[in-house]
Amino acid sequence: MTDGYGNSRVAKFTREGNLVKYWGDRGTRPGQFNTPHSIVMDRSANLYFADRQNIRVQVFDADGTFKQQWQLDGLPWSMCITPGPNQVIFVGSVGRVYKMDLTGKVLGTFGKLGRLPGWFDSIHAIACPDEKPVYIANEFSYRFDRVILE
Repeated sequence: MTDGYGNSRVAKFTREGNLVKYWGDRGTRPGQFNTPHSIVMDRSANLYFADRQNIRVQVFDADGTFKQQWQLDGLPWSMCITPGPNQVIFVGSVGRVYKMDLTGKVLGTFGKLGRLPGWFDSIHAIACPDEKPVYIANEFSYRFDRVILE
């Protein structure tokens, strides 16, 4: 769980809800956060965090060991990861969605800033059941969009 608006840290719990550990604090160095806003896990149990105000995605193992970070050119608000053997991550930002591989390489982007249909504002949530349909929740236009990628 991310504690983005309070402590800028990550908390790990057991299935029963007992705190195992937490890591991170407010800052800009690797392993520090400024508004961790979304978290996803890949098939290898790596954790990816949208470190929104630091304009990056940080990657950790399941025990909280820092692995890498990916700088973006837009604020990462939300993320989803596809199932399957060749996973990709979609990162929702402000007016744009990044499609990335698990090494941080940007495979493509789409979107335009705005509140009209087909445009996006702050993408507060995103879902990707596979690489074709992507579901986007726009915070300020109070709208969900379904985008079919080719």
